[in-house]
Amino acid sequence: MTTFGLTTLAIFLVLCTQPHPVVSQARLLDSAVLLVSRGSDVIGREEFTLHRGQRSESGTGYFGTGYTVSATAYYPSSRSYASAAFIISFRPDSQPSSARLDLDGSGQPNTYVDFTARRITVRNRTSTGESAGQYPNSDRVLLLDDGIVSLCALLPGIAPGNVTLFYPRTGRTTRVPLADHGIEVTMIGDDQRDLRHIVLGSGTRLWHLWYDSHGHLMKVEIPADDLTAVRSSHN
Repeated sequence: MTTFGLTTLAIFLVLCTQPHPVVSQARLLDSAVLLVSRGSDVIGREEFTLHRGQRSESGTGYFGTGYTVSATAYYPSSRSYASAAFIISFRPDSQPSSARLDLDGSGQPNTYVDFTARRITVRNRTSTGESAGQYPNSDRVLLLDDGIVSLCALLPGIAPGNVTLFYPRTGRTTRVPLADHGIEVTMIGDDQRDLRHIVLGSGTRLWHLWYDSHGHLMKVEIPADDLTAVRSSHN
């Protein structure tokens, strides 16, 4: 074989062994199940994953920097098919860039949210057509839902200050303080854990979030709704 042929073969082999640029970003950072209780009764479960990289529009992989949270909710917990599902892409600064939501358990996204510097655009698709709405954006936004707690799978930062809570079902926005209470001893099932305690809100409407040293979501409490979500001991 000629020198040119050997060189070509070597380049071909090198290229074949290089990781695909999309696949190389698809690093799984966390995967867990939250058991959701109201009072002493388990009312649902939520399964979520957190990946490095933003999910592609085709849903076949991840690209660039940033993060993706995928969450599926089952209410009641014995339900075999999802009651709602979310896929949220985040920029490297942990701010949301887009979201695809299945809010009625149809199995297909029916609400699309895009975040730009000044606007949050929500598009809703139904069997009768499509509607859209726009809302003002801010420098710190957290996408939440009254029925899904695992959307907080990505630590929303620990810098104190105000954040905007955005609820895509209704387009409601609320400006609330975020407070970092530092490391506290917290019960996870029957175990005591040292976890970082983040509090969103003020007055009687509070979200308490606990994360471990790796930034993994371990527990959520919403006292006003008598709601607690705890990471399953099998995760």
